[in-house]
Amino acid sequence: MTETVYFASDTHFGAMAVSRERARIQRFLNWLQGLEDGSELILLGDIFDFWLDYPTFMPKTHLEILYGFRKLQDRGGQISFVGGNHDIWCANFLREQLDIPTLVGGTVIERQGSKLRLDHGDGILSGDIFYRGFRAAVRNPLLVFLAKSLHPEVLNWLANQISNASRKKGRSYGKALEGAIRRYGEQHDHSDVDYLVIGHIHHPCNESFDSWRLICLGDWVQHHTFGRLRNGELEILKAEDPTGEA
Repeated sequence: MTETVYFASDTHFGAMAVSRERARIQRFLNWLQGLEDGSELILLGDIFDFWLDYPTFMPKTHLEILYGFRKLQDRGGQISFVGGNHDIWCANFLREQLDIPTLVGGTVIERQGSKLRLDHGDGILSGDIFYRGFRAAVRNPLLVFLAKSLHPEVLNWLANQISNASRKKGRSYGKALEGAIRRYGEQHDHSDVDYLVIGHIHHPCNESFDSWRLICLGDWVQHHTFGRLRNGELEILKAEDPTGEA
């Protein structure tokens, strides 16, 4: 039997105090626990709202999530990671401590007879000029080095302020995103793959073009959606709420 492949992005853990996002964390951990033994999980970025990899410091709020990943691995699950604009810096930690490999954005993989191009998605939409610049900045070794000169608590506070401002701006996009996504697919050719799979946009969608499909995974802030590839067919599903609410 071919293993099922799952995709998740934009959980943004650490954006709020643990007490405020307890239900969200538990929903994600329950979802991880429910994945089949031996399945594959591909994380497409912004799993953590912010995490700069200091030599000895790490955010304690992320321990539960890391433990959830380890338990999936203990059941034979394979995990890989594409860094997002919020958490590209934690790639070394995931690789060295959890043996989670990092895939470069744009990497093409083949699963179940389908080819999939994987990307976090920042900078893809034509109007995403800010994120194109931000994407380059967060991957600049000099800027990362300078950021590490700040105390971790100070840097985390600054990152949280920027993140909150970004989320407030993103709420105004609404349904306009669907049009932008459609225009992107019409203007860019990804016919060398069956699927372009992205996160970042926080808006779940499954758009078909001439010979390929654009999958936006949504998020775990509002939609709690994920991707599942089974028998070569990729679909977007919603994780169950442990409280039983819709």
